[in-house]
Amino acid sequence: MTSLSESLAELSSSLTWEQLPEPVVATTKRHLADTIGVALAAARMDFATRAIDAAKRLSGPGDTLVLGHRDRLRRPWAAFANGTLAHGLDFDDTHTESVVHVSASVVPAALAALDSTHHHGRDLIAALAIGMESNVRIGLAAPGSFHDRGFHPTGICGTFASALVAAALGGHDTTVRINALGLCASTAAGSLEFLTDGTWAKRIHGGWAAHAGLAATELAAAGFSGPRGALDGRFGLYRSHLGEDGDWSAVTRDLGKRWHLLDTALKPYPCCHFNHAFIDAALALRRTHHLAASDVSGVTCWVAEREMPVVCDPRPSKVRPQSDYDAKFSLPYAVACALVRGEVGIDDFEGDAIDDPAVLDLARRVECVADPHTDYPRRFPGRLRVDCKDGRQLQHDEPINRGSAERPLSDQEVEAKFLANAERVLSPAAARSLADSIEALTDDGGLVAFVAALDATAQAGAEPQ
Repeated sequence: MTSLSESLAELSSSLTWEQLPEPVVATTKRHLADTIGVALAAARMDFATRAIDAAKRLSGPGDTLVLGHRDRLRRPWAAFANGTLAHGLDFDDTHTESVVHVSASVVPAALAALDSTHHHGRDLIAALAIGMESNVRIGLAAPGSFHDRGFHPTGICGTFASALVAAALGGHDTTVRINALGLCASTAAGSLEFLTDGTWAKRIHGGWAAHAGLAATELAAAGFSGPRGALDGRFGLYRSHLGEDGDWSAVTRDLGKRWHLLDTALKPYPCCHFNHAFIDAALALRRTHHLAASDVSGVTCWVAEREMPVVCDPRPSKVRPQSDYDAKFSLPYAVACALVRGEVGIDDFEGDAIDDPAVLDLARRVECVADPHTDYPRRFPGRLRVDCKDGRQLQHDEPINRGSAERPLSDQEVEAKFLANAERVLSPAAARSLADSIEALTDDGGLVAFVAALDATAQAGAEPQ
């Protein structure tokens, strides 16, 4: 019987750019751009500089680019650094049903494995499409179940996907790919314990997945073997992490024909995706009814039961976040921020912003109530009611989270997000050049222009423009 790893390895070995449907190519480019933009937005953050300083000590000098930084590292550590930048703001894309951040590991793995003298831009897009699709499918076999057990699927699924990306760009045969996936079963990791104290552990999950995927591929290429049942074996990922047998056919059903990566959502806000529909609901009520925070006596949020441990509990740290990352996973803070400030952006989760007395005062009056009737994890809906001091009760529902496949961001919104993020490091002209180079990546000569635009981010060196 063919294992799941064998099926994924066989597809990744045989798939070419010419076989990719045009929507897959367009979506892959869009998510490549979004990931790079988010990574650049993180380049100056404290967590980023600390992670990159550690990576420099572990790596030593190398020749692989770190976005927004002058120092170059050896490939696995550059992948770690770029993945940490891509995932560290929690602004990166998410496949809603699998609850996996899809691109934060596979894009850094691809950038590290890319050789501009031997590859075409089409090779990069094909490898990314394989990685993104595999990432989603591995999570789709158990939608939401990793979270229920305290595991973070982005770090886990992303390791396997990153290995496939590295193997595709390395031109390795199917046997190497199967062995690499087998080794990933021993290195893939991701714990949700950061939710207890708001510490930074989750920020490295995309980076560590990219790093581990590259390492697994290098080991396999050197002849090191790994088990074929890495996913569905008797001690494979699903049984070891979820503790039960299941129907894992989602990993291979219509493989190569049905592209789940097309359903991946781009985030409008730099915080946990579970909060987004509630932010939009709060902003809609604020805008429609001209609400001020002083008008509000209380807020009620009806939340999917399986989301509550992530964004509602423990309540003391959700109503008064103890760190920037705590705030990103607090529904009360996100809703209060929207109602007080009328916006929710990167700077609302940084520094003194999370100690704003007006926001914290309102956050204490935000109640989270379990809603057993949502269709989570297919969607991340939000239903919110504001109780006003004058007796009005104002309610707004967002049944489909904005940015999802059913309600995607417009081209203008996607472009605006990329430019705003990239311009935190780059000049407007350099940001525009980078965007244009990604769009033209599959043209002849496109990869050369793309690499030159990436090099410009290193020349910027995270220095203010």
